[in-house]
Amino acid sequence: MVALLALVLRPSAPPDGFLTPIAQSKYIPSNLVYKTCYRSRVVCRGSFVMADINTANGKLHQNLPNLFAFFLAAQHGNFTGAAEELGLTQSSVSQRIKGLEVDLGILLFRRGHRGVTLTNEGLRLLKVVEPAMKQMQNSVAALLERKQKPRVRISADFAFSTFWLLPRLSQLRSELHDKVEIQILASQVPPRSDADDCDITIHVSATRNMKADDILILEEKVAAVCSPGFLKKNGPIRSSQDLLKAQLLSLSRPPSAEWQTWQGWFENLRIADERTHNYLSFNNYDMVMQAAVAGEGIALGWLGLVDDLINQGSLVLASKDVVISEAGYVMSRDRDSTSKGPQAVFDWIVSQIDVERP
Repeated sequence: MVALLALVLRPSAPPDGFLTPIAQSKYIPSNLVYKTCYRSRVVCRGSFVMADINTANGKLHQNLPNLFAFFLAAQHGNFTGAAEELGLTQSSVSQRIKGLEVDLGILLFRRGHRGVTLTNEGLRLLKVVEPAMKQMQNSVAALLERKQKPRVRISADFAFSTFWLLPRLSQLRSELHDKVEIQILASQVPPRSDADDCDITIHVSATRNMKADDILILEEKVAAVCSPGFLKKNGPIRSSQDLLKAQLLSLSRPPSAEWQTWQGWFENLRIADERTHNYLSFNNYDMVMQAAVAGEGIALGWLGLVDDLINQGSLVLASKDVVISEAGYVMSRDRDSTSKGPQAVFDWIVSQIDVERP
């Protein structure tokens, strides 16, 4: 929008070689410096565009209410509809549009008895103004809605979202009396550190990187799990070494993720032989567990997440080995947030950890 205003407002430069009077007795070639009628300033050619942008910013600051009136008038096709939305009179909207036209030096509307129609210049301005105004409308509406009912956005990976958060979600909402809107943003990778979309993040991270007010929800304890039917059909599995001969189910890991993989799991147990089967890989941990329950192979199971499937008999340990890493599910919060909603959810999760931790 600023760029468009700059283009509209930008005056023409004199041609190269033209001598412009700077003082009564001096003439300087215009390719070095020239005087414009633009605020009576002497400006260097290299700083000309910056001056345009600065002026456009000033015009934008002065005309934001007028631009919104222009946007509404263009939507309604008349000044009356725009006036009703703004709570103004029709003549007030007309004056705002006229002020904008005078400031820009262009005609935006053709006036008629049955309404107004956009000129070519008006259409050009609307093309830039419309998406910006709609985005501002949506953002303000979302902020007002959030003020009425606090929203808490939780970023967590698919495994934690599916097997820890979802089973406890109804209890969380009940204990907070449904006064907080919960949004779970499932992603295999944590949000960027400069992202401001999330109030709480829960992802696998090295415990050495934890900050002072971070909370370790679960240590990373990983075992090999499969369905009872798979173990009966493909067993016995006498040691973890035998797993190399079985069909292994794998979770695809993005480069920035820090959770355990089959390769790391075997390395921790000092098992270095080759596998006899290719991995059957998935990009979602819920699918990995569904495949394991269906008897498709052996998967890595994060203890603390898959406990219910084991207790229900849907999964069993394929070997006795459990690898404990120096990572875990770490919960962090937006330290700049002053809203009570995120704090209430954060404290509730902490309370659940204290109750469930042996």
